[in-house]
Amino acid sequence: MTLARAEPRSFGPADRPCFGWLHRSPPDVAWRDVGLVICKPFGYEAICAHRSLRHFADSAAAIGVPSLRFDYDGTGDAAGDDRDPDRWSAWVGSVHHAIDELRTLTLVKSVCLLGVRLGAALAAKAASGRADVAGLIAIVPVLAGKPWLRELNALEIAMGFAGPPPGFELREGEQESVGFVITADTKKSLQDVDLVKMTSVPAADVLLLDRDDLPANVKWAERLVALGARVDHRRLPGYAQMMLDPHESEVPTMMVDAVSQWLGQRGNASVSGMPLPRVASSPSPIRVVSGVEETAGFLDETKTLFGIVSAPTATPRPTRAIVLLNAGAISHIGPSRLYVDLARRWAARGYLVLRFDQAGIGDSAPYPGEPENVVYSVSAAAGVAGAMAFLREKWCVTEYQALGLCSGAYHALKAAVAGLPLKAVAIVNPLVFFWKPGMSLAYPSYQVSGEAARYQRSIFQLDKWKKFFAGKVSVRAFAEVIARRIALHAEIFVRNMARGMGRPLPQDLGADLEAVSRRGVDLRFVFATGDPGEDLLHTQGGTSVSRLMREQRLHIRRIAGPNHAFTPAWTRAALTDVLEEELSVR
Repeated sequence: MTLARAEPRSFGPADRPCFGWLHRSPPDVAWRDVGLVICKPFGYEAICAHRSLRHFADSAAAIGVPSLRFDYDGTGDAAGDDRDPDRWSAWVGSVHHAIDELRTLTLVKSVCLLGVRLGAALAAKAASGRADVAGLIAIVPVLAGKPWLRELNALEIAMGFAGPPPGFELREGEQESVGFVITADTKKSLQDVDLVKMTSVPAADVLLLDRDDLPANVKWAERLVALGARVDHRRLPGYAQMMLDPHESEVPTMMVDAVSQWLGQRGNASVSGMPLPRVASSPSPIRVVSGVEETAGFLDETKTLFGIVSAPTATPRPTRAIVLLNAGAISHIGPSRLYVDLARRWAARGYLVLRFDQAGIGDSAPYPGEPENVVYSVSAAAGVAGAMAFLREKWCVTEYQALGLCSGAYHALKAAVAGLPLKAVAIVNPLVFFWKPGMSLAYPSYQVSGEAARYQRSIFQLDKWKKFFAGKVSVRAFAEVIARRIALHAEIFVRNMARGMGRPLPQDLGADLEAVSRRGVDLRFVFATGDPGEDLLHTQGGTSVSRLMREQRLHIRRIAGPNHAFTPAWTRAALTDVLEEELSVR
């Protein structure tokens, strides 16, 4: 059985559209008269769970339950942002819009809601009082707002992010959680959330899935039973793995199977082969902010690559485009929604901006025969070429710039090396310049550079020497790092010599940079101060880097304070300022 490609859609108020994906059931599967609406968690948890939520939707569709996963108002690809007022009510309203949209698009008589973490609390709130919600699936739900806000605050402190410089502070009463802001009025609304004090059941049937490595949520289950609900309460493995960083995240297969089994017992099966009604595609483009429209869709005939073009509403249509490349396995919204903010900001300044997912990442399918969620895919350059061809054919673009962070920086540079017609590439915090499938991560070059820099700083710290002589520092690890560092510099020396004689060795970064520069591509590197990628650029690029810098053909900008992914809000603001200077987006 092959599932049809999920369909991107906008829905809800015309002036505040939500964004979602409709997963239809295959025509050869007996469809059921109940659908599934998937309510994502908040902030970074939503970024981590993105891939798993897609699997939940596909699994439900495979058994005849059409599904809709979506972005709440001000999140993901929806209009607005997290600083807009009255977020809790807006998010609950988005759940209502999603329920109505799914029922409009399909023949279902009722829906089940699946919510993860805060999404479960939102689903429970929206379901209360609706007659068309047949069931609720709550996965590790947030039961009360106050302790959850304390949990987010503790996590933020534990992350140890650098504080903002003057002029970048949060507004009074705001709280930040791994790059996402919670305003004072949203905090107030969340503090009133307490599922254990519910006075009516959200649905007659509830599937409550708790993680297997922590105590179960017994109180809420007991409350639901007391209110008359039929509760299926289970503790299953997989939640912790689902919430790992996106490139490490794993689909919780036992939870997915449990949800599919439970859904299979809901509603009534219809005749096999009877298709769901086809509804016209959602209106496109949609207005997301003043002066900016967005068009979502597939970039190729095979519907492999998905992307969203942000464009100014003013005419004539611009012919300059900026292409944003995935940072790691994070979807096209970017780290902490950075790419959405950049796309809309720059579209308002007269650019076309395409944020798209490489094959197998986010909402793009993998190429045939390839696995999903591969960050350093060998087919990434082909994906960039496909995105640029789409912009040329559909939007008449004649000038391209590419921007990427971490692995996206790697792919932006590789696209330039491959000869794609780019005017400039903005390369932010790359961690590797050459990658082979199956390459060991035990001692990658960036780790050697980072460890060597750490040891170099320790030379002048008395307490580090005391630990060394007390046997608290691994001499073996120290020796391995130094040995690899020496070997790396020896290799660079040989490469510099070979390049100087006009016979560059394979995988020579300096030769690649010089070749790209000769084609007139502006090389714009941006590093968080201390990020190991800068040291790696100089060591692997050798004398070519310093020469290209002297000739103003390669530029390096540094920003003090950010972590590798520019997670805190203030670091993204600082990065935006630098990128606008480097890409001349003014």
